[in-house]
Amino acid sequence: MADNKVTYRIPNGKNSFVISFRHPVIKDVNGNGKKIQRGAGTSDEQEVLKLVNQLQLLIGDEKWHNASKRLEAVDTFNRIVVEAFYDCMPNTVEVNSALDVIPMMTLEDGFSNKALVGMSGCGKTTLLRKIMGTTKDVFPTTSTNRTTTCDMEVIKANVKEYEMAVQFISRNELEADLMDNMFDSIEYVMNALAEAGCVNDIEVLTTVLNHREMATRLTYLLGMPEVIADEEDDDDSAMSEDTLHDTFTYSEYELDLDKQDRFLCDIERRVKDIAEKYINEGKTFGDIENDIPSDDDVLTLVEDIISAIIEKFDLLKDGKRTNPKAIWPEGWFYKTADYNDFIKRAKIFVSDSYKAWGKLLTPLVKAMRMKGPFIEDGATEVVQEVITDGIGLGHNTNATSIPTSVLNRCEKADVIVFVDSASNPIMANAKDALKSLVEYGYADKLVFAFTKMDQVEGNNYRGLADKKAHVATILGNYLQFLRKQENTVLSETEVQSILTNCIYFSNLQKNAISKITAKGMQELHEKTNAIISKHISTDDVTFDYEALKLYYYIKEATLSFRKIWAEKTGYSAITNRTEHWSRIRALSRRLGLLGQESYCELQPLADFAAIVQENINVFINQPENIIPAQTSEEVADELKRVIKRTIGVGFRELNQKRMWTNDQPHQSWERAYYVVGTGSRMRRARIIENIFDEAAPNLADIPNLTEEQEEYLKEVIILVEDVLKQHGCELRKFRY
Repeated sequence: MADNKVTYRIPNGKNSFVISFRHPVIKDVNGNGKKIQRGAGTSDEQEVLKLVNQLQLLIGDEKWHNASKRLEAVDTFNRIVVEAFYDCMPNTVEVNSALDVIPMMTLEDGFSNKALVGMSGCGKTTLLRKIMGTTKDVFPTTSTNRTTTCDMEVIKANVKEYEMAVQFISRNELEADLMDNMFDSIEYVMNALAEAGCVNDIEVLTTVLNHREMATRLTYLLGMPEVIADEEDDDDSAMSEDTLHDTFTYSEYELDLDKQDRFLCDIERRVKDIAEKYINEGKTFGDIENDIPSDDDVLTLVEDIISAIIEKFDLLKDGKRTNPKAIWPEGWFYKTADYNDFIKRAKIFVSDSYKAWGKLLTPLVKAMRMKGPFIEDGATEVVQEVITDGIGLGHNTNATSIPTSVLNRCEKADVIVFVDSASNPIMANAKDALKSLVEYGYADKLVFAFTKMDQVEGNNYRGLADKKAHVATILGNYLQFLRKQENTVLSETEVQSILTNCIYFSNLQKNAISKITAKGMQELHEKTNAIISKHISTDDVTFDYEALKLYYYIKEATLSFRKIWAEKTGYSAITNRTEHWSRIRALSRRLGLLGQESYCELQPLADFAAIVQENINVFINQPENIIPAQTSEEVADELKRVIKRTIGVGFRELNQKRMWTNDQPHQSWERAYYVVGTGSRMRRARIIENIFDEAAPNLADIPNLTEEQEEYLKEVIILVEDVLKQHGCELRKFRY
């Protein structure tokens, strides 16, 4: 029990105690209990001893050693003790119901649901402004970079008040990102001192505060020291129109800029001190990979940064926290009849305006749900509907599939608005996304919204009609390319449906509404109503399929996925497609410890689901028999789409269990994270390969299937068979 003894001390330069202990459940990279350090919030030794004794009780009694006991512990122990003990304990799947304080509306309630999807920078959020009627308020934030960093749900309703519910990331997730930043900043300092003998202070601070994948940008939250720019750099013409017009500063919340700068400079100094400490000990960065997570200086710095962040929750004036007893809020709810007050407060959670740095909670927001009497620009009354928006697809060109979160939005949507830039239409990532949406059975839900028509220029365009024809031709050519593939991806009826549902927008960033945009807004409503009201009966239609053919499609999909990911992890070979070991390790942590199924564009579950769906799409498109034989293509397509959508949802659920949430894979992902030291890349890759061997085994020829392969094949075939039966179709079985 020596390792589990709770200690307390006052760090140098501080005036309050910190508590340290080794966690009895969560291990570090060396197999010891993970070292946890938390601020006690007091300089009174008697008070800190009470916390120490409570922690010792938690550590010593295995009854409390399960994350499910957290709520019970809240009623028994001090909240500092509870959060110190439970924050790092993994959830199999992240659960946070902070948004549910505002009930979601559906078609049954009289609200259509439109999901905005598209590439980063294509104009999704700018279009959302027009739909919400908030263009003049520069809300939500947009820019040429990726600015939508959370999922947003907007409920436009005939009500008198505005409401917002905000869901925050967990403290555990933030700590994980900060530890990544510590590794990167210490490595930078050690390398810079070795190579140049000096470091760039701003570079150190930027590396500490902003995650390398831009997942968490704490400069918005904690600020940055002002940098004196050269005259030639201070060029307003290079700034976006949005930045020029966004005057948001949240003046009601006053910053002590001197205090802020001192804190930031202290962070930068302490990182350099830590790096120099290791250099003076004669160590290289490769020597200290195991040391950093347990280094008291590192843990104290991380705790100080998080304590400064917790102070920023003072921005949550009024309103209600969803877990008021906790130090770290899960979410926040606010209601007001004042539109301007609503916008001002909402910007705290989505803005990136440098004028408000130090006052923004943007980096901590995972999702927002807003409800109110939003009237779209140019209209006079509320159109009751739900609009969802999220992080743009293809932010990283290495992404190979649509994230599960986006697919879930599409499944719930009545209409999928695929937003794309007319100035560069249907680029590679847009093609991949469109193909995937068709394969998942969403072709009939698609409306193409082409933005930036004002940027389509050329001497060969006589007018707007030529520009529209140019954009539509590019889309049509790609759809016909898909049609001409050996195995048909989509039908001619679906091609024409997509081409018919194209609308166009221009100058969305301006307050004034162009004629093109006004027409586009009207057409969006018309096409939404047409899609919702369209009903094609498939009651009298049935398909027959051959299970043996399904086996070959599953085999091909599994082989393709395994080959791709063996290369990504470096298991099969190190190539230019192999990910850096630190990113694979970060993915392992997300899956094993944080209850998240992806890390940036690394998303094995979504990748496998997409590859399987690609093959399922071809299989479903080619039934052995269609009864009656004279069934129209339109009716046959409708039944195929329904089957594809249902299989897609079912396979994602099945795959999540097999590859992640079942005990064995979940523990293996956790183990993969803890692998460190010489040869860790290959050892981690081997663990992940073993996960895939169990969850998605490469299939041998039917007579030679192993027990694991038979189980996997059986589960997939039963899923497909059940879906087909549900829709009056048949899968002819074979023995395996």
